[in-house]
Amino acid sequence: MTGLLAVGGVVALSLAVPVHSDEARATSAKRRIIPAAEVLNHVSRDSVWVVVEGNVWDVTEFLDAHPAGAEVILEHAGKDITALFNSIHPPHTLTHTLPPEARIGRLDPATPIEAAFGDENEAEYERARAKLPPVSAVINLEHFERLAKQLFGEDGKPWGFFSSYADDGASFAANRASWSFLRFLPRVLVPVSVVDASTRFLSQPSSLPIYISPTGLARIGHPGGEFNLLRGAARAGIPFCVSSGSSASLEDLYEERDRFVEGGGERARVWFQLYVRSDRTETEKRIRAAVEGGAEAICFTVDAPTIGNRESDKGVHAKPVDGSKPKDKLVRLFDADLKWDDIRWIRSLASGVPLLIKGIGSAADARLAYEHGADGVILSNHGGRQLDFAPPPVATLLHIREQYPEVANDPKFEIYVDGGVRRGTDVLKALCLGARGVGLGRTFLYAHSTYGEEGVVRACTIMREEIETGMRLLGARTVEELKPEMIEVLDGLLGKQAK
Repeated sequence: MTGLLAVGGVVALSLAVPVHSDEARATSAKRRIIPAAEVLNHVSRDSVWVVVEGNVWDVTEFLDAHPAGAEVILEHAGKDITALFNSIHPPHTLTHTLPPEARIGRLDPATPIEAAFGDENEAEYERARAKLPPVSAVINLEHFERLAKQLFGEDGKPWGFFSSYADDGASFAANRASWSFLRFLPRVLVPVSVVDASTRFLSQPSSLPIYISPTGLARIGHPGGEFNLLRGAARAGIPFCVSSGSSASLEDLYEERDRFVEGGGERARVWFQLYVRSDRTETEKRIRAAVEGGAEAICFTVDAPTIGNRESDKGVHAKPVDGSKPKDKLVRLFDADLKWDDIRWIRSLASGVPLLIKGIGSAADARLAYEHGADGVILSNHGGRQLDFAPPPVATLLHIREQYPEVANDPKFEIYVDGGVRRGTDVLKALCLGARGVGLGRTFLYAHSTYGEEGVVRACTIMREEIETGMRLLGARTVEELKPEMIEVLDGLLGKQAK
């Protein structure tokens, strides 16, 4: 799920943001007091002002650079958008994104102004959460999804974003269906009273062979946002990959990680999802911040030179209010001209930190990642949200095994699969075929949205129970005993490349 995301006409900016000087900010802070009537004079494309946290911002120059297009800003021009803005964005997004001179003054508190609110349904959602069955009653991951749909409703903004896919949803559907083309060949008369589902990702321990994939805007599903995911992952002993579209800043998440440890909790294992922005200086700052904060991996996302055609995500394709055509939302902010040689540049900024290439959809690109020195790849079609009819990740894994066995079998090159996993047996199938681990994204969004941190922990508990049960029935005592010969591939999963 991409790091620049629109929901209900509001966009979360990437965590990769510039930092302006303290001196410039101090100068900006001395701007004049502005009455509401003056703000209301700036509500057209020629001049657009908004109010956030009492500050009046001139966002005119940012209109055409806004990821969801100018219409999103124009819709709320001349209003106090504090509640709406803060319900989506990390703190200080504006001060880190816009130049200091864009903050032109303070709103006169004696002249109130119309406010644009966040999701007005949150109070209703909270009442609905109180009526859900106890989290211990959730029996599988699909159950979380059904409860989330019940909670938000099909027309709810959170559901519209979390469940969205590109075009007709062919890749989205194929991700789930792909696992049914794999059957087990179990071994019996193997002592399995004790099984161990733990493993190591990038030389670090993980209690389960799964991790939380980067998923943006967790806060629209639950006020606890990414903090729920961070703490839940820490309690379960699995990694959490922070999205570039997180509704909590990376710095705040690091602080929460440390507070959790000080309170007696386990230290969360944080990975960082990286989108390279057109301004490389900004990207360099975020890589350094991720590394200095203790990120255990950089997940370089490469399958989003532009945003997919997500018709089902109602916010992304909002109708322009000024008659202009919707503009490309990613190509202006993110670098659409990345090359394989950029791996060397990222390495130079994150020396010693493992680098995974996320968004690989072909065996040929997996081979190139291997040749260019990446530590591994994440096979993914972005949850079916980018190029429709891109292959399901497990099919790509099989192609790698067939075409480049030296890549698939190199223990120093780790392959992860992310797409359509809903059962512990899906995880076991991936591991049998040589994957080091499996990422789950939407699943944890649904679990967190319905039950907060406890939902994340419960989802991990369900996966542990299913994985350990499957290992016993398959005849494997450790993940190392899961082998390709335990799987048969049915016709219909793999195609033949055109020539």
